[in-house]
Amino acid sequence: MKKQITIRLFMKIFCTVALALSLDSCTDKFTEYNTNKAALMAVGPKELAGLFSNALYSGSNWLTTDNMSRMSSTVAHHFCGYTVCGINNQEQLMMNPGWQNSGFNGIYTGSIPSVNSIMDVSRNGVNIAAFNVALIWKVFLLHRITDLWGPVPYTAAGNGQEEVPYESQKDIYYKMFEDLTSAVTALNTEIQSNPNLNVFGVGDLIYAGNVSKWIRFANTLRLRLAIRISNIDPTKAQKEAEAAIAGSMMEVNTDDALLAVNGLASGGNGMCRMVSFWQDIMSANMESVLKGYNDPRMDEYYIAVPYNSVIDAVGYPAPLKANLGGYHGLANGNTLTEVGYFRSFSSYGPRFKDGNQLVTPLNILNSAETYFLKAEGAWRGWNMGGSAQSFYEKGIEISIKQWKGASFSSTTIANYISSTATPIAPDDFPYNDPAMTNIPVKFSSDKTAQYEQIMTQKWLALYPVGFEAWAEYRRTRLPKLYAKKHSINANVNPAVGQIVSRLPYTTDEKNTQPKQIVKAVEMLGGPDLETTPLWWDVNKNGN
Repeated sequence: MKKQITIRLFMKIFCTVALALSLDSCTDKFTEYNTNKAALMAVGPKELAGLFSNALYSGSNWLTTDNMSRMSSTVAHHFCGYTVCGINNQEQLMMNPGWQNSGFNGIYTGSIPSVNSIMDVSRNGVNIAAFNVALIWKVFLLHRITDLWGPVPYTAAGNGQEEVPYESQKDIYYKMFEDLTSAVTALNTEIQSNPNLNVFGVGDLIYAGNVSKWIRFANTLRLRLAIRISNIDPTKAQKEAEAAIAGSMMEVNTDDALLAVNGLASGGNGMCRMVSFWQDIMSANMESVLKGYNDPRMDEYYIAVPYNSVIDAVGYPAPLKANLGGYHGLANGNTLTEVGYFRSFSSYGPRFKDGNQLVTPLNILNSAETYFLKAEGAWRGWNMGGSAQSFYEKGIEISIKQWKGASFSSTTIANYISSTATPIAPDDFPYNDPAMTNIPVKFSSDKTAQYEQIMTQKWLALYPVGFEAWAEYRRTRLPKLYAKKHSINANVNPAVGQIVSRLPYTTDEKNTQPKQIVKAVEMLGGPDLETTPLWWDVNKNGN
Protein backbone atom coordinates (compact mmCIF):
# COMPACT_ATOMS: atom_id res chain seq x y z
CA MET A 1 0.00 0.00 0.00
CA LYS A 2 2.91 2.37 0.46
CA LYS A 3 3.93 2.05 -3.18
CA GLN A 4 3.98 5.21 -5.22
CA ILE A 5 3.38 5.30 -8.96
CA THR A 6 6.46 6.69 -10.64
CA ILE A 7 6.15 8.81 -13.72
CA ARG A 8 7.50 6.05 -15.95
CA LEU A 9 4.83 3.58 -14.82
CA PHE A 10 2.11 6.20 -14.88
CA MET A 11 2.92 7.35 -18.38
CA LYS A 12 3.11 3.78 -19.63
CA ILE A 13 -0.42 3.13 -18.37
CA PHE A 14 -1.77 6.48 -19.43
CA CYS A 15 -0.35 6.47 -22.93
CA THR A 16 -1.39 2.89 -23.64
CA VAL A 17 -5.02 3.70 -22.96
CA ALA A 18 -4.92 7.16 -24.46
CA LEU A 19 -3.42 5.88 -27.69
CA ALA A 20 -6.26 3.41 -28.07
CA LEU A 21 -8.71 6.23 -27.60
CA SER A 22 -6.86 8.64 -29.91
CA LEU A 23 -6.16 10.96 -27.00
CA ASP A 24 -2.85 11.89 -28.55
CA SER A 25 -2.00 14.79 -26.25
CA CYS A 26 -0.33 12.31 -23.92
CA THR A 27 2.82 11.80 -25.95
CA ASP A 28 3.44 15.51 -26.51
CA LYS A 29 5.06 15.93 -23.09
CA PHE A 30 6.29 12.38 -22.55
CA THR A 31 9.98 13.33 -22.70
CA GLU A 32 9.50 16.26 -20.35
CA TYR A 33 7.50 14.25 -17.82
CA ASN A 34 9.78 11.24 -18.00
CA THR A 35 13.03 13.13 -17.33
CA ASN A 36 12.70 12.76 -13.55
CA LYS A 37 11.90 9.09 -13.10
CA ALA A 38 11.13 9.49 -9.40
CA ALA A 39 8.66 12.35 -9.83
CA LEU A 40 4.92 12.19 -10.19
CA MET A 41 3.28 13.68 -13.24
CA ALA A 42 1.55 17.01 -12.77
CA VAL A 43 -2.06 16.23 -13.62
CA GLY A 44 -4.36 18.88 -15.03
CA PRO A 45 -7.79 19.04 -16.65
CA LYS A 46 -6.50 17.80 -20.02
CA GLU A 47 -5.38 14.51 -18.48
CA LEU A 48 -8.72 13.62 -16.87
CA ALA A 49 -10.15 11.60 -19.76
CA GLY A 50 -7.05 9.42 -19.99
CA LEU A 51 -6.93 9.01 -16.23
CA PHE A 52 -10.53 7.87 -16.17
CA SER A 53 -9.87 5.37 -18.96
CA ASN A 54 -7.08 3.90 -16.87
CA ALA A 55 -9.22 3.90 -13.73
CA LEU A 56 -11.93 1.95 -15.55
CA TYR A 57 -9.72 -0.50 -17.40
CA SER A 58 -7.22 -1.22 -14.62
CA GLY A 59 -10.12 -1.46 -12.19
CA SER A 60 -11.61 -4.17 -14.39
CA ASN A 61 -8.30 -5.98 -14.84
CA TRP A 62 -9.61 -9.07 -13.06
CA LEU A 63 -11.86 -9.62 -16.09
CA THR A 64 -9.23 -9.09 -18.79
CA THR A 65 -6.75 -11.37 -20.50
CA ASP A 66 -4.11 -10.07 -18.08
CA ASN A 67 -5.72 -11.37 -14.91
CA MET A 68 -8.83 -13.42 -15.72
CA SER A 69 -7.39 -16.75 -14.59
CA ARG A 70 -5.85 -15.29 -11.44
CA MET A 71 -8.93 -13.70 -9.89
CA SER A 72 -12.10 -14.44 -11.86
CA SER A 73 -11.59 -18.01 -13.05
CA THR A 74 -9.77 -19.41 -10.03
CA VAL A 75 -11.73 -17.42 -7.47
CA ALA A 76 -15.16 -16.06 -8.32
CA HIS A 77 -16.46 -18.17 -11.19
CA HIS A 78 -16.07 -21.54 -9.54
CA PHE A 79 -16.81 -20.37 -5.97
CA CYS A 80 -20.17 -19.05 -7.19
CA GLY A 81 -20.94 -22.27 -9.09
CA TYR A 82 -20.86 -20.98 -12.67
CA THR A 83 -17.91 -23.00 -13.90
CA VAL A 84 -15.41 -25.70 -13.13
CA CYS A 85 -11.96 -24.16 -12.98
CA GLY A 86 -9.46 -25.57 -15.43
CA ILE A 87 -6.67 -25.39 -12.84
CA ASN A 88 -7.35 -28.38 -10.62
CA ASN A 89 -5.57 -27.22 -7.44
CA GLN A 90 -7.71 -24.10 -7.33
CA GLU A 91 -10.81 -26.10 -8.24
CA GLN A 92 -10.15 -28.16 -5.12
CA LEU A 93 -10.06 -24.99 -3.00
CA MET A 94 -6.32 -24.32 -2.79
CA MET A 95 -5.56 -20.62 -2.41
CA ASN A 96 -2.90 -18.93 -4.56
CA PRO A 97 -1.46 -16.06 -2.48
CA GLY A 98 0.67 -14.70 -5.31
CA TRP A 99 -2.30 -14.29 -7.62
CA GLN A 100 -4.38 -12.70 -4.87
CA ASN A 101 -1.53 -10.27 -4.15
CA SER A 102 -1.74 -9.28 -7.80
CA GLY A 103 -5.49 -8.79 -7.62
CA PHE A 104 -5.37 -6.70 -4.44
CA ASN A 105 -2.44 -4.57 -5.56
CA GLY A 106 -3.89 -4.08 -9.02
CA ILE A 107 -6.79 -2.07 -7.61
CA TYR A 108 -4.87 -0.12 -4.98
CA THR A 109 -1.84 0.75 -7.10
CA GLY A 110 -3.48 0.73 -10.55
CA SER A 111 -6.98 2.16 -10.52
CA ILE A 112 -7.31 4.00 -7.19
CA PRO A 113 -4.37 6.40 -7.81
CA SER A 114 -5.99 7.47 -11.09
CA VAL A 115 -9.32 7.99 -9.30
CA ASN A 116 -7.59 10.01 -6.59
CA SER A 117 -5.79 12.16 -9.15
CA ILE A 118 -9.08 13.00 -10.87
CA MET A 119 -10.68 13.89 -7.55
CA ASP A 120 -7.69 15.99 -6.43
CA VAL A 121 -7.77 18.06 -9.61
CA SER A 122 -11.58 18.35 -9.64
CA ARG A 123 -12.50 18.94 -6.00
CA ASN A 124 -13.91 22.14 -4.46
CA GLY A 125 -16.25 22.75 -7.39
CA VAL A 126 -13.53 22.89 -10.04
CA ASN A 127 -15.18 20.05 -12.01
CA ILE A 128 -18.16 18.71 -10.10
CA ALA A 129 -19.08 16.07 -12.69
CA ALA A 130 -15.57 14.61 -12.92
CA PHE A 131 -15.12 14.51 -9.16
CA ASN A 132 -18.37 12.72 -8.47
CA VAL A 133 -18.29 10.21 -11.32
CA ALA A 134 -14.78 9.27 -10.15
CA LEU A 135 -16.14 8.95 -6.61
CA ILE A 136 -18.83 6.54 -7.82
CA TRP A 137 -16.18 4.40 -9.51
CA LYS A 138 -14.09 4.43 -6.33
CA VAL A 139 -17.05 3.05 -4.39
CA PHE A 140 -17.59 0.34 -6.99
CA LEU A 141 -13.94 -0.74 -6.87
CA LEU A 142 -13.61 -0.80 -3.10
CA HIS A 143 -16.97 -2.46 -2.45
CA ARG A 144 -15.62 -5.42 -4.39
CA ILE A 145 -12.36 -5.35 -2.41
CA THR A 146 -14.09 -5.27 0.98
CA ASP A 147 -16.49 -8.01 -0.12
CA LEU A 148 -13.49 -10.24 -0.82
CA TRP A 149 -11.23 -9.49 2.13
CA GLY A 150 -13.36 -7.74 4.79
CA PRO A 151 -11.69 -4.82 6.61
CA VAL A 152 -9.49 -2.95 4.10
CA PRO A 153 -8.27 0.62 3.48
CA TYR A 154 -11.07 2.86 2.20
CA THR A 155 -10.88 6.50 3.27
CA ALA A 156 -7.10 6.75 2.86
CA ALA A 157 -6.81 4.29 -0.04
CA GLY A 158 -4.05 5.24 -2.46
CA ASN A 159 -2.71 8.14 -0.41
CA GLY A 160 0.90 6.94 -0.82
CA GLN A 161 1.69 7.13 2.88
CA GLU A 162 3.95 4.69 4.70
CA GLU A 163 0.98 3.28 6.61
CA VAL A 164 -2.58 3.25 5.31
CA PRO A 165 -5.30 2.58 7.91
CA TYR A 166 -7.66 -0.36 7.56
CA GLU A 167 -11.32 0.19 8.46
CA SER A 168 -14.05 -2.17 9.61
CA GLN A 169 -16.39 -3.42 6.95
CA LYS A 170 -19.35 -1.79 8.68
CA ASP A 171 -17.60 1.60 8.65
CA ILE A 172 -16.68 1.11 4.99
CA TYR A 173 -20.29 0.36 4.05
CA TYR A 174 -21.58 3.39 5.89
CA LYS A 175 -18.98 5.57 4.14
CA MET A 176 -19.87 4.08 0.75
CA PHE A 177 -23.50 5.01 1.34
CA GLU A 178 -22.42 8.56 2.22
CA ASP A 179 -20.22 8.83 -0.86
CA LEU A 180 -22.89 7.54 -3.25
CA THR A 181 -25.48 9.85 -1.71
CA SER A 182 -23.28 12.93 -2.01
CA ALA A 183 -22.21 12.01 -5.56
CA VAL A 184 -25.76 11.53 -6.80
CA THR A 185 -26.98 14.70 -5.09
CA ALA A 186 -24.22 16.77 -6.70
CA LEU A 187 -24.70 15.23 -10.14
CA ASN A 188 -28.48 15.66 -10.04
CA THR A 189 -27.95 19.37 -9.37
CA GLU A 190 -25.60 19.60 -12.35
CA ILE A 191 -28.02 17.70 -14.59
CA GLN A 192 -30.85 20.09 -13.78
CA SER A 193 -28.96 22.91 -15.42
CA ASN A 194 -27.40 20.77 -18.15
CA PRO A 195 -29.51 17.66 -19.00
CA ASN A 196 -26.96 16.48 -21.59
CA LEU A 197 -23.98 16.83 -19.27
CA ASN A 198 -20.99 14.82 -20.44
CA VAL A 199 -17.73 14.18 -18.61
CA PHE A 200 -14.59 12.39 -19.86
CA GLY A 201 -16.14 11.82 -23.33
CA VAL A 202 -14.46 8.92 -25.12
CA GLY A 203 -12.30 8.45 -22.05
CA ASP A 204 -15.35 6.86 -20.43
CA LEU A 205 -15.19 3.29 -21.75
CA ILE A 206 -18.59 2.44 -20.24
CA TYR A 207 -21.03 5.30 -20.86
CA ALA A 208 -19.06 7.62 -23.18
CA GLY A 209 -19.33 10.37 -20.59
CA ASN A 210 -23.12 10.29 -20.10
CA VAL A 211 -23.57 11.60 -16.57
CA SER A 212 -27.23 10.57 -16.37
CA LYS A 213 -26.17 6.96 -16.89
CA TRP A 214 -23.66 7.23 -14.04
CA ILE A 215 -26.42 8.48 -11.74
CA ARG A 216 -28.47 5.38 -12.57
CA PHE A 217 -25.38 3.24 -11.99
CA ALA A 218 -24.79 4.83 -8.57
CA ASN A 219 -28.38 4.36 -7.40
CA THR A 220 -28.38 0.71 -8.47
CA LEU A 221 -25.06 0.20 -6.70
CA ARG A 222 -26.50 1.81 -3.58
CA LEU A 223 -29.43 -0.60 -3.70
CA ARG A 224 -27.00 -3.52 -4.13
CA LEU A 225 -25.07 -2.45 -1.03
CA ALA A 226 -28.30 -2.01 0.94
CA ILE A 227 -29.47 -5.52 0.14
CA ARG A 228 -26.00 -6.86 1.00
CA ILE A 229 -26.30 -5.75 4.63
CA SER A 230 -29.98 -6.68 5.02
CA ASN A 231 -29.31 -9.66 7.29
CA ILE A 232 -26.89 -7.90 9.64
CA ASP A 233 -28.21 -4.30 9.67
CA PRO A 234 -31.84 -4.42 8.43
CA THR A 235 -32.87 -0.93 9.55
CA LYS A 236 -29.98 0.77 7.75
CA ALA A 237 -30.49 -1.53 4.77
CA GLN A 238 -34.15 -0.59 4.36
CA LYS A 239 -33.42 3.13 4.72
CA GLU A 240 -30.71 3.05 2.06
CA ALA A 241 -32.72 0.83 -0.29
CA GLU A 242 -35.79 3.04 -0.21
CA ALA A 243 -33.64 6.13 -0.71
CA ALA A 244 -31.88 4.52 -3.67
CA ILE A 245 -35.06 3.68 -5.57
CA ALA A 246 -36.32 7.24 -5.14
CA GLY A 247 -33.79 8.18 -7.79
CA SER A 248 -33.32 7.01 -11.36
CA MET A 249 -32.20 3.39 -11.65
CA MET A 250 -30.74 1.09 -14.28
CA GLU A 251 -33.97 -0.27 -15.77
CA VAL A 252 -33.44 -1.14 -19.45
CA ASN A 253 -30.66 -2.93 -21.28
CA THR A 254 -29.30 0.30 -22.73
CA ASP A 255 -28.43 1.22 -19.13
CA ASP A 256 -26.18 -1.84 -18.76
CA ALA A 257 -22.62 -0.99 -17.71
CA LEU A 258 -20.52 -2.71 -20.37
CA LEU A 259 -16.87 -1.73 -20.65
CA ALA A 260 -15.80 -1.52 -24.29
CA VAL A 261 -12.59 -3.36 -25.15
CA ASN A 262 -12.61 -2.93 -28.93
CA GLY A 263 -9.76 -0.76 -30.14
CA LEU A 264 -7.61 -1.15 -27.05
CA ALA A 265 -3.96 -1.84 -27.78
CA SER A 266 -3.77 -4.90 -25.51
CA GLY A 267 -5.79 -6.99 -23.09
CA GLY A 268 -9.46 -7.45 -23.67
CA ASN A 269 -12.13 -9.81 -22.42
CA GLY A 270 -10.37 -12.59 -20.57
CA MET A 271 -13.25 -15.07 -20.74
CA CYS A 272 -12.58 -15.47 -24.46
CA ARG A 273 -9.00 -16.52 -23.81
CA MET A 274 -10.01 -18.97 -21.07
CA VAL A 275 -11.86 -21.16 -23.58
CA SER A 276 -8.74 -22.35 -25.35
CA PHE A 277 -6.08 -21.85 -22.69
CA TRP A 278 -7.46 -23.07 -19.38
CA GLN A 279 -10.59 -25.08 -20.18
CA ASP A 280 -13.06 -23.41 -17.82
CA ILE A 281 -16.26 -25.37 -18.35
CA MET A 282 -19.93 -25.45 -17.45
CA SER A 283 -20.70 -26.61 -13.91
CA ALA A 284 -23.18 -29.32 -12.94
CA ASN A 285 -25.13 -26.55 -11.14
CA MET A 286 -25.67 -24.71 -14.38
CA GLU A 287 -26.56 -27.86 -16.30
CA SER A 288 -29.19 -28.86 -13.76
CA VAL A 289 -30.92 -25.48 -13.79
CA LEU A 290 -30.52 -24.32 -17.40
CA LYS A 291 -31.54 -27.64 -18.94
CA GLY A 292 -34.31 -28.25 -16.44
CA TYR A 293 -35.85 -24.85 -17.12
CA ASN A 294 -35.16 -25.06 -20.87
CA ASP A 295 -33.58 -21.66 -20.36
CA PRO A 296 -33.23 -19.60 -23.56
CA ARG A 297 -29.94 -18.17 -22.28
CA MET A 298 -28.19 -21.55 -22.23
CA ASP A 299 -26.81 -21.32 -25.77
CA GLU A 300 -25.45 -17.84 -24.95
CA TYR A 301 -23.78 -18.82 -21.70
CA TYR A 302 -22.24 -22.09 -22.97
CA ILE A 303 -21.74 -24.11 -26.14
CA ALA A 304 -22.89 -27.61 -27.02
CA VAL A 305 -20.05 -30.12 -26.73
CA PRO A 306 -18.22 -30.11 -30.10
CA TYR A 307 -16.63 -33.17 -31.66
CA ASN A 308 -12.99 -33.77 -30.77
CA SER A 309 -10.99 -36.79 -31.81
CA VAL A 310 -9.69 -37.20 -28.26
CA ILE A 311 -13.18 -38.23 -27.18
CA ASP A 312 -12.89 -41.27 -29.47
CA ALA A 313 -9.70 -42.41 -27.75
CA VAL A 314 -9.58 -45.82 -26.17
CA GLY A 315 -10.38 -45.60 -22.48
CA TYR A 316 -12.50 -42.45 -22.70
CA PRO A 317 -15.59 -43.21 -20.56
CA ALA A 318 -18.61 -44.21 -22.64
CA PRO A 319 -21.06 -41.94 -20.73
CA LEU A 320 -18.90 -38.96 -21.65
CA LYS A 321 -18.74 -39.87 -25.33
CA ALA A 322 -22.52 -39.57 -25.29
CA ASN A 323 -22.21 -35.89 -24.33
CA LEU A 324 -21.34 -34.87 -27.91
CA GLY A 325 -23.76 -32.29 -29.27
CA GLY A 326 -25.39 -31.54 -25.91
CA TYR A 327 -24.94 -29.13 -23.00
CA HIS A 328 -23.17 -30.81 -20.12
CA GLY A 329 -21.57 -29.69 -16.87
CA LEU A 330 -18.86 -31.18 -14.69
CA ALA A 331 -19.05 -31.51 -10.90
CA ASN A 332 -17.14 -28.89 -8.91
CA GLY A 333 -14.19 -30.09 -6.88
CA ASN A 334 -13.46 -32.95 -9.24
CA THR A 335 -10.24 -34.93 -9.36
CA LEU A 336 -7.39 -34.40 -11.80
CA THR A 337 -8.53 -37.49 -13.70
CA GLU A 338 -12.04 -36.14 -14.19
CA VAL A 339 -10.98 -32.68 -15.29
CA GLY A 340 -8.86 -34.45 -17.91
CA TYR A 341 -12.11 -35.28 -19.67
CA PHE A 342 -12.97 -31.60 -20.10
CA ARG A 343 -13.52 -31.98 -23.85
CA SER A 344 -16.79 -33.79 -23.21
CA PHE A 345 -18.28 -30.82 -21.32
CA SER A 346 -19.51 -27.39 -22.41
CA SER A 347 -17.26 -24.34 -22.34
CA TYR A 348 -18.17 -20.63 -22.45
CA GLY A 349 -20.70 -19.52 -25.06
CA PRO A 350 -20.10 -18.32 -28.62
CA ARG A 351 -19.43 -14.66 -27.83
CA PHE A 352 -16.62 -15.81 -25.52
CA LYS A 353 -14.85 -17.97 -28.07
CA ASP A 354 -11.13 -17.27 -28.29
CA GLY A 355 -10.61 -14.46 -30.80
CA ASN A 356 -13.40 -12.28 -29.40
CA GLN A 357 -11.16 -10.67 -26.77
CA LEU A 358 -11.47 -7.26 -28.41
CA VAL A 359 -15.10 -7.68 -29.42
CA THR A 360 -17.08 -8.81 -26.37
CA PRO A 361 -17.28 -6.04 -23.73
CA LEU A 362 -16.69 -6.59 -20.02
CA ASN A 363 -19.92 -6.96 -18.05
CA ILE A 364 -19.63 -4.59 -15.08
CA LEU A 365 -23.22 -4.24 -13.85
CA ASN A 366 -26.51 -4.98 -15.61
CA SER A 367 -30.05 -3.67 -15.37
CA ALA A 368 -31.65 -7.04 -14.65
CA GLU A 369 -30.00 -6.94 -11.23
CA THR A 370 -32.02 -3.85 -10.33
CA TYR A 371 -35.25 -5.82 -10.51
CA PHE A 372 -34.00 -8.74 -8.45
CA LEU A 373 -32.75 -6.32 -5.81
CA LYS A 374 -36.17 -4.67 -5.75
CA ALA A 375 -37.82 -8.10 -5.67
CA GLU A 376 -35.91 -9.02 -2.53
CA GLY A 377 -36.65 -5.67 -0.94
CA ALA A 378 -40.37 -6.08 -1.64
CA TRP A 379 -40.20 -9.67 -0.35
CA ARG A 380 -38.82 -8.23 2.89
CA GLY A 381 -41.74 -5.80 3.13
CA TRP A 382 -39.85 -2.68 2.11
CA ASN A 383 -41.41 0.00 -0.07
CA MET A 384 -39.94 -0.78 -3.47
CA GLY A 385 -42.81 0.59 -5.54
CA GLY A 386 -44.18 -2.78 -6.60
CA SER A 387 -44.56 -6.42 -5.67
CA ALA A 388 -41.85 -9.05 -5.31
CA GLN A 389 -43.47 -11.07 -8.10
CA SER A 390 -43.67 -8.17 -10.57
CA PHE A 391 -39.99 -7.29 -10.06
CA TYR A 392 -38.95 -10.96 -10.20
CA GLU A 393 -40.68 -11.46 -13.53
CA LYS A 394 -39.37 -8.19 -14.97
CA GLY A 395 -35.85 -9.14 -13.95
CA ILE A 396 -36.12 -12.40 -15.88
CA GLU A 397 -37.45 -10.57 -18.94
CA ILE A 398 -34.69 -7.96 -18.91
CA SER A 399 -32.01 -10.61 -18.43
CA ILE A 400 -33.22 -12.72 -21.35
CA LYS A 401 -33.36 -9.66 -23.59
CA GLN A 402 -29.84 -8.69 -22.49
CA TRP A 403 -28.60 -11.92 -24.05
CA LYS A 404 -31.13 -12.63 -26.81
CA GLY A 405 -31.88 -9.10 -27.97
CA ALA A 406 -34.77 -6.67 -27.57
CA SER A 407 -36.79 -8.35 -30.34
CA PHE A 408 -36.63 -11.82 -28.79
CA SER A 409 -40.00 -13.56 -28.68
CA SER A 410 -42.21 -12.16 -25.91
CA THR A 411 -44.20 -15.40 -26.04
CA THR A 412 -41.11 -17.47 -25.30
CA ILE A 413 -40.25 -15.20 -22.38
CA ALA A 414 -43.81 -15.37 -21.02
CA ASN A 415 -43.81 -19.16 -21.31
CA TYR A 416 -40.51 -19.34 -19.45
CA ILE A 417 -41.76 -17.10 -16.64
CA SER A 418 -44.92 -19.21 -16.20
CA SER A 419 -43.14 -22.57 -16.52
CA THR A 420 -43.59 -25.21 -13.84
CA ALA A 421 -40.61 -27.23 -15.09
CA THR A 422 -37.92 -27.87 -12.47
CA PRO A 423 -34.16 -28.48 -12.56
CA ILE A 424 -32.95 -31.92 -13.65
CA ALA A 425 -30.24 -34.32 -12.55
CA PRO A 426 -27.03 -33.33 -14.38
CA ASP A 427 -24.91 -35.74 -16.40
CA ASP A 428 -21.95 -35.15 -14.08
CA PHE A 429 -20.27 -38.53 -14.47
CA PRO A 430 -19.13 -40.22 -12.26
CA TYR A 431 -21.09 -38.53 -9.43
CA ASN A 432 -24.66 -38.73 -10.77
CA ASP A 433 -26.03 -35.99 -8.54
CA PRO A 434 -29.78 -35.42 -8.17
CA ALA A 435 -31.43 -32.18 -9.35
CA MET A 436 -29.92 -29.10 -7.70
CA THR A 437 -33.31 -28.01 -6.35
CA ASN A 438 -37.03 -28.55 -6.98
CA ILE A 439 -38.31 -25.02 -7.49
CA PRO A 440 -39.91 -23.98 -10.81
CA VAL A 441 -39.59 -20.58 -12.48
CA LYS A 442 -43.27 -19.78 -11.93
CA PHE A 443 -43.52 -17.58 -8.84
CA SER A 444 -44.65 -19.56 -5.83
CA SER A 445 -47.31 -18.75 -3.24
CA ASP A 446 -44.93 -20.04 -0.54
CA LYS A 447 -42.79 -17.24 0.91
CA THR A 448 -39.74 -19.42 1.55
CA ALA A 449 -39.84 -20.80 -1.99
CA GLN A 450 -40.23 -17.26 -3.35
CA TYR A 451 -36.93 -16.23 -1.80
CA GLU A 452 -35.11 -19.20 -3.30
CA GLN A 453 -36.66 -18.41 -6.68
CA ILE A 454 -35.56 -14.76 -6.51
CA MET A 455 -32.01 -15.71 -5.60
CA THR A 456 -31.77 -18.53 -8.15
CA GLN A 457 -32.97 -16.38 -11.02
CA LYS A 458 -30.76 -13.52 -9.84
CA TRP A 459 -27.80 -15.93 -9.90
CA LEU A 460 -28.63 -16.83 -13.50
CA ALA A 461 -29.05 -13.17 -14.46
CA LEU A 462 -25.76 -12.07 -12.88
CA TYR A 463 -23.76 -14.33 -15.20
CA PRO A 464 -20.88 -13.80 -15.94
CA VAL A 465 -20.32 -11.39 -13.00
CA GLY A 466 -18.92 -14.10 -10.76
CA PHE A 467 -17.74 -11.79 -7.97
CA GLU A 468 -21.27 -10.56 -7.34
CA ALA A 469 -22.79 -14.02 -7.67
CA TRP A 470 -20.28 -15.36 -5.13
CA ALA A 471 -20.99 -12.49 -2.71
CA GLU A 472 -24.71 -13.23 -2.91
CA TYR A 473 -24.13 -16.94 -2.42
CA ARG A 474 -22.09 -16.22 0.71
CA ARG A 475 -24.80 -13.87 2.00
CA THR A 476 -27.76 -16.18 1.35
CA ARG A 477 -26.32 -19.68 0.67
CA LEU A 478 -28.56 -19.64 -2.39
CA PRO A 479 -28.92 -21.08 -4.93
CA LYS A 480 -28.51 -24.57 -3.44
CA LEU A 481 -25.20 -25.32 -5.12
CA TYR A 482 -23.71 -28.79 -4.99
CA ALA A 483 -20.92 -29.06 -2.43
CA LYS A 484 -17.38 -29.40 -3.76
CA LYS A 485 -16.55 -33.07 -4.21
CA HIS A 486 -12.98 -32.80 -2.95
CA SER A 487 -10.78 -30.29 -1.14
CA ILE A 488 -7.01 -30.26 -0.83
CA ASN A 489 -7.21 -27.21 1.44
CA ALA A 490 -6.97 -28.31 5.09
CA ASN A 491 -8.86 -25.16 6.13
CA VAL A 492 -11.98 -25.92 4.08
CA ASN A 493 -14.04 -29.10 4.47
CA PRO A 494 -17.02 -29.20 2.07
CA ALA A 495 -18.20 -32.44 3.68
CA VAL A 496 -19.28 -30.50 6.78
CA GLY A 497 -20.79 -27.64 4.79
CA GLN A 498 -17.82 -25.29 4.72
CA ILE A 499 -17.27 -22.91 1.82
CA VAL A 500 -14.64 -20.30 1.03
CA SER A 501 -16.16 -17.15 2.49
CA ARG A 502 -13.33 -14.65 1.96
CA LEU A 503 -9.71 -14.31 0.84
CA PRO A 504 -6.89 -14.26 3.42
CA TYR A 505 -4.87 -11.05 3.60
CA THR A 506 -2.09 -10.80 1.06
CA THR A 507 1.54 -11.46 1.88
CA ASP A 508 2.48 -8.02 0.54
CA GLU A 509 0.22 -6.34 3.08
CA LYS A 510 1.43 -8.58 5.90
CA ASN A 511 5.01 -7.61 5.08
CA THR A 512 4.50 -3.88 4.57
CA GLN A 513 1.66 -3.15 7.02
CA PRO A 514 1.90 -5.77 9.80
CA LYS A 515 0.33 -3.52 12.45
CA GLN A 516 -2.62 -2.70 10.23
CA ILE A 517 -3.16 -6.37 9.43
CA VAL A 518 -3.29 -7.16 13.14
CA LYS A 519 -5.98 -4.48 13.53
CA ALA A 520 -7.81 -5.78 10.46
CA VAL A 521 -7.98 -9.31 11.85
CA GLU A 522 -9.33 -7.92 15.13
CA MET A 523 -12.05 -6.08 13.19
CA LEU A 524 -12.73 -9.22 11.16
CA GLY A 525 -13.77 -10.97 14.35
CA GLY A 526 -12.13 -14.27 13.49
CA PRO A 527 -8.88 -15.76 12.23
CA ASP A 528 -7.40 -14.66 8.92
CA LEU A 529 -8.72 -17.75 7.16
CA GLU A 530 -10.76 -18.34 4.04
CA THR A 531 -13.62 -19.73 6.17
CA THR A 532 -14.10 -16.69 8.43
CA PRO A 533 -17.41 -14.96 7.53
CA LEU A 534 -17.47 -11.29 6.63
CA TRP A 535 -19.52 -8.78 8.63
CA TRP A 536 -22.63 -9.09 6.47
CA ASP A 537 -22.43 -12.90 6.26
CA VAL A 538 -24.48 -14.19 9.21
CA ASN A 539 -24.35 -17.84 8.14
CA LYS A 540 -22.60 -20.53 10.14
CA ASN A 541 -19.79 -21.82 7.96
CA GLY A 542 -20.03 -25.57 8.48
CA ASN A 543 -22.10 -27.93 10.61
